[in-house]
Amino acid sequence: MHSLSHPTRRRWVKQFIIGTATTLVGLRGSGNVCAEVTTSGPGAAVIRLKVADLLVMIPDEAGTPRPVAVLAVPGGSVQYQFNTGFPPFTLTRVESDRFVTLDSVCKHQGCTVGRYKSFEVGMDDSVQPPVPIHRSYMYCRCHGSRYDIEGRVFRDAEGVSTEPAKADLNRFQTSYDPAADIVSITIPDLALHIRSTKVERKGPGEMVRLKLEFPVTAFSEYEISHTKDFTTPSTPVRFSLTPNGVADQTSLSTFSDQLSTVYVDAEGASGFFMVGLVLKQAQY
Repeated sequence: MHSLSHPTRRRWVKQFIIGTATTLVGLRGSGNVCAEVTTSGPGAAVIRLKVADLLVMIPDEAGTPRPVAVLAVPGGSVQYQFNTGFPPFTLTRVESDRFVTLDSVCKHQGCTVGRYKSFEVGMDDSVQPPVPIHRSYMYCRCHGSRYDIEGRVFRDAEGVSTEPAKADLNRFQTSYDPAADIVSITIPDLALHIRSTKVERKGPGEMVRLKLEFPVTAFSEYEISHTKDFTTPSTPVRFSLTPNGVADQTSLSTFSDQLSTVYVDAEGASGFFMVGLVLKQAQY
């Protein structure tokens, strides 16, 4: 059971960079995540994310969704989708210096398991008036399977699952650099390598047009942006789908796994173009 993010909700962009970035800095005020993705080719990619930039939209007392930095403390959990055709991944802060990243596909019948959060499980009648009892876990709304903060299905004292699901959630390799506040996640089969080729100079003193080639996944959305450095926010860049066409495209929607090509006009003598895979907050 999958659910698409509401189109008006805040979006985050996971960006992989043409060039070498020595420092990763969140793009302040942009609502985006400036993240480096490295890979040697098809296969696993390592995604590096600024933890402080990963927010969850939570309604305030008036019911208005507000961005909250839930990962600031242990137990905080977020879910994001790379692709609307597949379930999201879940990133949870287990301890102050340790994170776990989980595939959210339930081991029972393949539904999507929600992020780790608190649930009311009963009332404590030992005090008056009675107070709610809360317990935190990941919950599958299809058939009620529960998983702990590490993605382990609930089990009895003998180690036998007490849930409809009988196995634990799959994990992605995850590490955390507390000094930089960067979490690194290895995602199998997420090939985000990119090639950049100078195509032509339009004329004396005019901009250089670059050809950007990169693999895309079906039913995803990509954007192009440019930054002179990593201390200022990037700006969106319009692009063309043909070598000599007008650069008037703002996003690229995909319907199959393929190698895509776009053409951009260089923005000055220095800086970085970034191809962004739009990452949408999941609602489970």
